[in-house]
Amino acid sequence: MSGIKIITDSSADISPEQAADLGIDVVPILLHIEDKTYRANQDLTNDQFYNMLANGAENVSTSHPSPMTFEHLYRRLALEYDHIFSLHLSNRLGGTYKAAQQACAKLPASLTRIEVIDSKSASMGLGMVVLAAARLAKQEGVTPAEVQHLINAMLRHTHAVFFVDTLEYLERSGKLALASSALGSMQRIKPLLLLDDGDIVPYERTRTRAKAIEGLYTFIEDFPHVQEVTMLYATTPEDIEKLMEKVEPIFPRERVNVVQFGATITTHIGPGAMGVVVFEGLEDA
Repeated sequence: MSGIKIITDSSADISPEQAADLGIDVVPILLHIEDKTYRANQDLTNDQFYNMLANGAENVSTSHPSPMTFEHLYRRLALEYDHIFSLHLSNRLGGTYKAAQQACAKLPASLTRIEVIDSKSASMGLGMVVLAAARLAKQEGVTPAEVQHLINAMLRHTHAVFFVDTLEYLERSGKLALASSALGSMQRIKPLLLLDDGDIVPYERTRTRAKAIEGLYTFIEDFPHVQEVTMLYATTPEDIEKLMEKVEPIFPRERVNVVQFGATITTHIGPGAMGVVVFEGLEDA
């Protein structure tokens, strides 16, 4: 055995090409559409998912992978790697992290060291960290301690904010950390929402889509140091250019990553959503 393995789940919104290139194993979250179940990015591509939404698909939901899925994967990879980092969707937004923990608890202590990590984030708030960890893990002579240090530091310094066209999807899935009275007062606006310690919480009240896009820019601008920016969209790539034009004076557009929200995330935030993820750099960099 040799080497370090990185595992995540499909909520990280990394592409199959990135996963293959960096040797990342992505455990699919299950998508339930009408009366069928699909494994995200395996049985159903993002393009197919968005086509189904556009064609009026209803009763769309997700469920986490089973502990057995993780156990089988861990047992197989433990034969090849001497250390595994398994980074997942915020524990407060789904059961994936707990399923991974349960699987890890069933493994004998003699197997490869497995670290199951609650990212307290989602989408590219998780994906950025996964990609950076996988790049480091591929370098010659890197130790597990160095990879763990990077993961922990990046999770502290990576921040995600987004807005949705309607709160209906978040309300239906129970992912929004709001009392029903507060939720009712927000239904007619497009609030910016922040991933805060694993929860989705209100960040700023904006009434129009244009103001919400301005709010995404302001979120980036408020950081004194920005090392990496990812812009996210669901169904409105044209709005990315509007945001890019605002951001370009403070951060080079050629360094901005643009990513479409995957099916796992869009199921809960709906069409029309946009967001940004900012990595502000490491304290000791």
